[in-house]
This record gives sequence, structure tokens and C-alpha cells, in this order.
Amino acid sequence: MHCRRCDNLMFPIGLQDWGGGHPPYDVEAWRCFACGDIVDQLIAENRNRNSADREDYRRQGARRRANAIGLLR
Repeated sequence: MHCRRCDNLMFPIGLQDWGGGHPPYDVEAWRCFACGDIVDQLIAENRNRNSADREDYRRQGARRRANAIGLLR
């Protein structure tokens, strides 16, 4: 896999949430050797959203997004 920022190689890592949030297990991600950019599945999905999806997400507002996250707990 190649980095979108600097086009160098990336290596797999396991991310951990030490704050006790979700998910409670390691998340698989990729980290760039050169610039340190980290990409996991959620970051990749957000970067691949089209402009209409981004606008709908923005219009929902921060309170709706925070409530959606709160329901997972």
C-alpha cells in the first residue's frame, strides 16, 4: 500500500484506544514509513465520501453526530 500524502510505503499497525472508548479491541490500520500518516477503515471511508454525502453529514450538525455516538455506549 502507498501513502496518499507522500507516495511512500505503508506498514500495518494495530491501534488501541487507551481512553476506554469503542471499539475495545485493536483496530487494524496502516502507517506511512516517511510521513507517519495513519489510515484505518473509518478514515478511508471518510476520505472516499462524495461531496453530496459530506454536505448531508455537515447539515445534520454536531449534536446529531454526538448523539449517534452516545447511543453506541
